Amino acid sequence: MGAKGLWRHVEGKATALKPYILVKGIQVLQDGKIPATEEQIETKEMRLMEFKKCKYFAQHIILSTTSTRLRAKIKDLTSAKDVWEVVKSDATMKSTLYLLNAEEQLANMKLYDDEDSQTHLSEIKHHFDLMLQQHNNLIYMGSTISNSRFNTIIMTSLPESYRPTLQTITAAKRANLALGKSSKVMKADDLIAFLIEEAQHRVIIEERARVADLH
Repeated sequence: MGAKGLWRHVEGKATALKPYILVKGIQVLQDGKIPATEEQIETKEMRLMEFKKCKYFAQHIILSTTSTRLRAKIKDLTSAKDVWEVVKSDATMKSTLYLLNAEEQLANMKLYDDEDSQTHLSEIKHHFDLMLQQHNNLIYMGSTISNSRFNTIIMTSLPESYRPTLQTITAAKRANLALGKSSKVMKADDLIAFLIEEAQHRVIIEERARVADLH
């Protein structure tokens, strides 16, 4: 819809032009005195028609891409914005059972080792992209999963070879607590960046070993 110039209608930001005022059967400009020219009237009518066309087209796209159940709820609404709000609400306000199942799916995501470090690097990036997408979807649906819980899920999704790296993270956290330093929960993005850096380091080590073998 964005590519077709319809998204402003969906957001409710598209403003309809007002037709010219009629005075004694004559269309006049905003001052209420000067008659509009034929060219001005034609331009105004074309723009009004284009607005209505985009408005109905946006509604049509949404209606034609929703389920029969949802279509019955939105078919009588008169604006693309109202239609879209109902669709968003329906998509994000899921039942508690649905959320629990979705959270369980996130918690069960696993990454497995690959002997080739370059392949592993590609796979871990894809793995984290999927996890972030799933987590974001859960938040939109009303999940209250905490940052701490998400970090735990991220760490437990990793293969056994990452245990030393994870032990380093937890040891640093315990050391800070022992020293009386505040231990803020690491942001998931920072944790993921740290783990990807570890995977990149493995690529470097493997490449060095390969070069050493050649010599």
